[in-house]
Amino acid sequence: MKGHPYYNSPPPQSGVNPYFSRRIGLVNGVSIPIKYGGRLIGNMGKNNIALIHVRTGEEDALKSESFTVARYRRDFWKESSIGVLYTLRSTKDDILLDQMVQDRNTLGADLTLSTSEFLGNKVLQFSAFFVGHNPASRLDESTSLTDRYASGLRFNFPNQPWSAWVSYREFGDAYDPAVGFNPRNGFKRLQPSINYAPLFEKSNIIREIQWGIRYEYLTSLENKLLTENLAFTLGELRFESGEEIEVQVFRNFEFLDENFDILGDNSLIVPPGEYANWGYELGVSTASFRKISESISYEAGGFWTGNISSFELGLIYRPLPGINLGSEYIHSKVIAENQGFDTNLFTANLGFDFTPDISLSSNIQYDDVSNVLGTNTRFRWIITPGTDVFFVYNHNWLDDPALQKRFITLQQGGAMKIVYTYRF
Repeated sequence: MKGHPYYNSPPPQSGVNPYFSRRIGLVNGVSIPIKYGGRLIGNMGKNNIALIHVRTGEEDALKSESFTVARYRRDFWKESSIGVLYTLRSTKDDILLDQMVQDRNTLGADLTLSTSEFLGNKVLQFSAFFVGHNPASRLDESTSLTDRYASGLRFNFPNQPWSAWVSYREFGDAYDPAVGFNPRNGFKRLQPSINYAPLFEKSNIIREIQWGIRYEYLTSLENKLLTENLAFTLGELRFESGEEIEVQVFRNFEFLDENFDILGDNSLIVPPGEYANWGYELGVSTASFRKISESISYEAGGFWTGNISSFELGLIYRPLPGINLGSEYIHSKVIAENQGFDTNLFTANLGFDFTPDISLSSNIQYDDVSNVLGTNTRFRWIITPGTDVFFVYNHNWLDDPALQKRFITLQQGGAMKIVYTYRF
């Protein structure tokens, strides 16, 4: 069942993304041709090794670059591991977008301690990580390593009927790994959660009921409260038939230190300040194994200076084995700063498994805010286990009545990838 992006997301992890593949071949939205590349992945006993090297070409004023990623992990004891990661991004002539740069190195380490014999037969997990990198330019003396790091730890107790976890992470003001992805810097975040989900083994109707509390407390590095989320799962009911009913109540606090342009066109601006709002969500879904399965949810609550309500409807149809046809519609009504607007999002997902080894999938999406229709289509052929051929095609159109033309191509492109695995 889908819903609020925070309250229905999986248990928060303490990981980061020091390596993000889309940073290769793309600079400020400009596609850069890839001249060559290679990847090596393998296991040798308790050792896991992964190596990637890619060289990009030149595009207008953008010079060619080399990207290297190396990952090593060692398993120890029964269920634990320790690992290191290194990335390197090197730019020809040390100039990127008319700015002086140097070889950008990122180094990280992570540790996972796990046992499934805690208190006899319970699972208990602990994980921790640290990532740091050098400055992008050798002329940059404004930051130190304490500004260019990310670290965190997490305890997890994923058991039945009680489950709980708590994680803490901290990101420096200048943390920006050159081959990674990071959406937010300069914060500390604490996330504790607890759930109780007993099974009704003697019932022929109810399988499980879940209650829970999830909390997020995010501050600046100077301990100024920036974001606070509190969610109560008042009841998530799963029936033996596979149907589900869910009720949640949540509270959100946000601190804005600058104007927030909601639509991106300066038509609706939320001024700086502190904003706290309550909301709720109701959802129902049918069993996913049925030939036709549906889901419906309604969410309402405060939204910055006003209110928001959202209605979501999903449908999946499986006419024959190997064919999955899905669609989703989301309608939102927003009132903020004494102004209102509606949004509509349409999504279609098509999946065809011609054989166990050959499949075709396509995702189609359109919204009436950006007026962009986008498609992502992927073909996969598994020649042998570990040897695959992929072909991906993307196409985006703009539907702008002001141009007196319907669905003008904004972007299109295809990519092909071959994966070969050699075992010895």
